[in-house]
Amino acid sequence: MSNLSFTSLHVNNQTINNAFALFKSSIDIAVPVKSYLGEIVNAALTKLISDNENFGQQINKNQKSGLTDDLKPLDKDRDDTEAEINRTVTFYAKGSDTTKKAFAQKLKLFLTPYWDAAALPQNTQTGVVSEMLGKYKTSPELVAAAKALGIDTLFTALETKNNAFDAVYKSRNDESSQAKISGSSLKPVAVASYNQFCTAMEQAVNLTPNEQNIALFYKLDEFRKKYHAMEGGKDTPAPVDTTTK
Repeated sequence: MSNLSFTSLHVNNQTINNAFALFKSSIDIAVPVKSYLGEIVNAALTKLISDNENFGQQINKNQKSGLTDDLKPLDKDRDDTEAEINRTVTFYAKGSDTTKKAFAQKLKLFLTPYWDAAALPQNTQTGVVSEMLGKYKTSPELVAAAKALGIDTLFTALETKNNAFDAVYKSRNDESSQAKISGSSLKPVAVASYNQFCTAMEQAVNLTPNEQNIALFYKLDEFRKKYHAMEGGKDTPAPVDTTTK
């Protein structure tokens, strides 16, 4: 059996956001199996985690300065609509009208995982709300329940406001990337750590293979193939927003 080797990837050619997303995704799938990876791979993984965390904080710090003023009112408008939905559902769930109470309880059960979405970092909230609305719109029962409580228009408004926030976020994110962080001083450090981690993984699967590190190798390589197709292109996955409101 020939030695395993990763798909060629010029990580330096990745945009700032794509590089961070690649490193973060690689870390997320490696950490759960770290006990099977060996001392050298784990040392490289630990360094990658630290360097990429610093890298992500710099990205978010630089982007936040250009985003805050435009995004705050949009985020507040979205939060207010979410809060109104929650208040209405809670009101009817405690009310004496048994029919509306049943509809409210159905909606509350559905909304429970998303109840505190407004407390999440802004860009994380966008994804969570989008997920919630996608499930809501494909469920005739949930739509009917919302109409019965007179809040179907609030769900529609929430989608509009969430999309408006996302559009401005992405637009300003592009501007900020070009103007402020295209020359991030921490990108080379994170790139070097990622490359070191991948080298250690190649050595591990070829010299001390086990079921877990081989499976991880192929998952990591799938990421490399995906990002190889985006070399030198526009940002696709946005960086994880580690700032809170």
